[in-house]
Amino acid sequence: MRALFAMVALLVPSHLLAEEPAASAPPATHAGAALRCAGAEAGALAGRLDPSFGEEGTGLARVRFGADDDGGFFALDVAGGEIVAGGWGQGGLGGVRFRVARLTGDGARDPGFGDGGAVMTSWAASTGDYVYLAGVGAQRDGGIVAAGWRDRFGGGSADVALARYAKDGSLDPGFGDGGKRLIDLGGDEVIQAGLVARDGRIVVVGRRDGRLLIARATADGALDTSFAHPRGYRTVALWPSSVAEAVAVDLRGRLVVAGSVDKGGQRDMVVLRLRPDGALDGSFGDRGVIVAGDPWIDERAVAVALSPGGGVMVAGDAGPAGARDFQVRRFLPDGAPDLGFGESGVAAWPTTGGDDQAEDMVLLPGGAVVVAGNGGDGGAAAPLLARYTCDGALDPAFGDGGVLAVDLGEFGVLRTVRAISRDQILLGGGDVGMSPGPGTYGVVARMWM
Repeated sequence: MRALFAMVALLVPSHLLAEEPAASAPPATHAGAALRCAGAEAGALAGRLDPSFGEEGTGLARVRFGADDDGGFFALDVAGGEIVAGGWGQGGLGGVRFRVARLTGDGARDPGFGDGGAVMTSWAASTGDYVYLAGVGAQRDGGIVAAGWRDRFGGGSADVALARYAKDGSLDPGFGDGGKRLIDLGGDEVIQAGLVARDGRIVVVGRRDGRLLIARATADGALDTSFAHPRGYRTVALWPSSVAEAVAVDLRGRLVVAGSVDKGGQRDMVVLRLRPDGALDGSFGDRGVIVAGDPWIDERAVAVALSPGGGVMVAGDAGPAGARDFQVRRFLPDGAPDLGFGESGVAAWPTTGGDDQAEDMVLLPGGAVVVAGNGGDGGAAAPLLARYTCDGALDPAFGDGGVLAVDLGEFGVLRTVRAISRDQILLGGGDVGMSPGPGTYGVVARMWM
C-alpha cells in the first residue's frame, strides 16, 4: 500500500514554527547562512539508539497492530512530556483503520490512554472501509487530532477524515459526529500530510481530482470557510497533475507547502507559500509558487521545514528508478535558491548504490539536516538516515560517510522523524515480522544526534 507521512506537533514543532526577521532586517546572505552552523556538529553518540527508551534497552517502542501485513506509524508529536504516534493498519474486521498510541517519555505505553495505550478508529465495520492517517497533533486542551482520508466507500467519494480523542483516548463527542468527521470537498480527496496550528485549527494537504489541495478545518473539525473564502480549501492546477506532500506554518500564519508536479512522465518539485487567508503569497517565488527541477531528472518533495532566518528547506528524492538518491533544496525567504547550500542550493550527493526513497526530514537546532527514508544497495529496502551539514554536504562524522542504516526490526520501514532536543530525535515507522510475535507493529525509536 502507499506510504503516507506527516510530521505535526503541539502548536507546531519548533523547526516548523521558526522566527522570521523583522521587516526592517537586511536580506539574508550566504554569510548569514554560514553563521547558522554554530553547534551543528554530530555528537559522539550520534546514530546510536537510546537504551533508556523503549523495551529492554533496545531504544525501540513497539505497538502491535494485529495479524495484518501493512501499516505503521506515519506521524509523531510530543505534548506534555508524552509521545503521540499516529498511523494506520488493518483492523480485526479487515479494512484499514486509524491507529493512535500514546507513550510515556521513556517509551512505555500509557495505560491511561485507550486500550493499554492505543486506540483504533474506523468509520464503518466493513472489510471495505479504508481510512489512512496522515497527521497527528495535540490541541491546547490536551485533545489529540488525527487527520487523513477515507477511500471510496459504499459508492461515495474519497473524503478528508478527521478524528479527535480526549485525554483518555475516547472519541470526543463535541467534535464532528461523535468524535469523527468526514469532509467532502466535491471530488476525490487524498490527504498526504496534516498539522494542528497554534490556534487549534487543522490544515491538511494532498490532492483533489489530480490538483494540489490545501484545506483548513476549525478546531472542532468543521470546514473553515474563512480560508480561501468561502470554500475552506483551494486547489492549484499545475501541469497535468500535482500533489502536496508536506506543510509547515510560520509565525505569521503563512502556510508553506511542498510536493511535486507531473509534467507528463517526469516530476519536478513544487513549493508554495500561502497567506493565512489562503491566497498565494506573491512575495514568494513566482506569484507564490516555485517549480524546481533539472531537465530529464525525476524529482519529488516529501518534507518541508522553516529555518530560523525564514528560509525554506525541502527534502525528497531524485533520479531514475533503481538509482534514486535523497535530495535537499534550500531557499531564501523570498523563494530564491540559497546558493550557499550544496551546489547552487541543492544537496544531492549519492546516498547508497541503490534506490533510496525519502519519507521525511528534520532540521536540527544547530542547522544540520536529517533526511529519513528507506533504500539500500540491492535487496529489500531498509531504513536509512542521511545527515547533511548546514552547508549541504553529507556529514562525514555521522554513520558511514553521512549515511546510517537503522534497524527497526526484521522488515522495518522508516516513515517519519522529529527533533525533540538539540541532541536527540524520534523515529517512527513500522515492522512486519515474527518477533516478538506475528503481525504488524508501529515502531517508535529514540536516537542520539
